[in-house]
Amino acid sequence: MTPNKKITLEEIDMRPDKKNLSTLSVATLAVHGGNVIDTTTGAIRTPLVMANSYLLPDDPSTMDWSSPDGLVYTRNQGHNQVCLEKKLAALEGCEAAAVFATGVAALHSIFFAFLKSGDHVIVSDVTYEAVWRLFAELLPERYGIEASFVDMGDLEAVRRAIRPNTKLFHTETIANPTTKVADIAALAEIAHAHGALISVDATFTHSVLSCQPTWGGPCCPLPDQVHQWPWRFHGWGGSGFHSDDHYNQARCSC
Repeated sequence: MTPNKKITLEEIDMRPDKKNLSTLSVATLAVHGGNVIDTTTGAIRTPLVMANSYLLPDDPSTMDWSSPDGLVYTRNQGHNQVCLEKKLAALEGCEAAAVFATGVAALHSIFFAFLKSGDHVIVSDVTYEAVWRLFAELLPERYGIEASFVDMGDLEAVRRAIRPNTKLFHTETIANPTTKVADIAALAEIAHAHGALISVDATFTHSVLSCQPTWGGPCCPLPDQVHQWPWRFHGWGGSGFHSDDHYNQARCSC
């Protein structure tokens, strides 16, 4: 900026504002997204809250104890968990994020929230072992959920695998360990044209560094905490990104 130059109102409106996350760059979002100033101490960074229980209203008789809304007990929601979810949702550019203790818990939240007996799923033929076992054994045998394992790089094969009862596409990009790349935008278009959801296991490719699956519509990207942010059985935790409606469904399934 030129010294002594007057700043216009338009330029002021364009300046980053940490209270308006849409004005921030990715690097700044990583710092300020989800951050809460502690009103007790004045600490400008969110402190670690070790409490497992939170203050209840004087009359809790009308509360929904299973609701993920509000802070009651850490089985449902915790302060630091909420802050992390807000930060990840801001980085992903989606409405809401749900974080879990393990990647398989995140898997569970997607598959059990949006699938039921009689549904069909198209699954990448390169997929995490736990996903393969879920769709090859447990879900078909115990819950009547069918799956087709397909090369997600072959869009015609994906289209041929669609059935009237197909409700979900599940893929990886970049796939572990083969590094196969799926065209998320094309797969999302195919899935949404059929009225299905798409979930993306992004072990190596958190969307900040590559693509943002949530930009493609109803989508549940699941990045990996070990490599970038959160998700996997062997990782630090798991997360799924959703619209607000999908978030509520996923939370209530756990």
